Amino acid sequence: MEKDQDHFSYFIDSVEVTDSTNNHIRHVPLPPGVDFLILTTNYQTAGKGQGTNKWESEKGKNLLFSIKCMPWQVKASEQFILMQAVSLAICKAIRNILNNKKDIKIKWPNDIYYKDKKLCGTLSECTLRFGHVHEFIAGVGLNVNQLLFASDAPNPVSMAAIKRRQFDREKVLEAIINELSRWFQFLCIDWGHMMVDDQYNDCLYRKEGFHEYIDANGVFRAKFHIIRSNGHIVLERTDGTLSEYEFKEVKFVIN
Repeated sequence: MEKDQDHFSYFIDSVEVTDSTNNHIRHVPLPPGVDFLILTTNYQTAGKGQGTNKWESEKGKNLLFSIKCMPWQVKASEQFILMQAVSLAICKAIRNILNNKKDIKIKWPNDIYYKDKKLCGTLSECTLRFGHVHEFIAGVGLNVNQLLFASDAPNPVSMAAIKRRQFDREKVLEAIINELSRWFQFLCIDWGHMMVDDQYNDCLYRKEGFHEYIDANGVFRAKFHIIRSNGHIVLERTDGTLSEYEFKEVKFVIN
């Protein structure tokens, strides 16, 4: 199914079952003249989270999809802006659908949270060429209609659990694609990166106040300071010192 959203065109394909939409879409070429290829599935046999984590999803209940594009205008050193744009698109779409801006946040670097519970996870990858991003893939797992979670994941939640009703998954996907097109358009203009970065930071989970985190040296309290353009987070500890972390070097302590 091919559609045009403003100035960005996209093609949606679907498979009933696959090991991972990211694995699958990696081998599917982008159709000529199409900006985004989107692959959806009803069930993943080997859905992945960050690192060695797995993503639990009851068959036919949630949104499992991957996005593939070739954002040649983005420099290799600025590739985190792509993850920011995807996270922002999902966050904004869910906020609109649930009519809830206050409780829907982006947990650095790319999870979507409802209060202290995980609603959506994203796993991205880039291939680089000549100092720019050649190909970008983002795999998304959004809990839509699942109510019971059997794994030992500590804090999952779904849209249905939040609003106590079921949702049309196709309409949720359409809302995300609309936002995705909107925010990716900002990447094509000079000041657009600043807009995406500002909005991403405005949506951050735990942006205000001191909270508990854990790194290789143990638990500590800190508050958000800044997200650097390379995606590193900088936290300010209670003694005023700044600590900078790459992905997986620090974790949020969530009760």
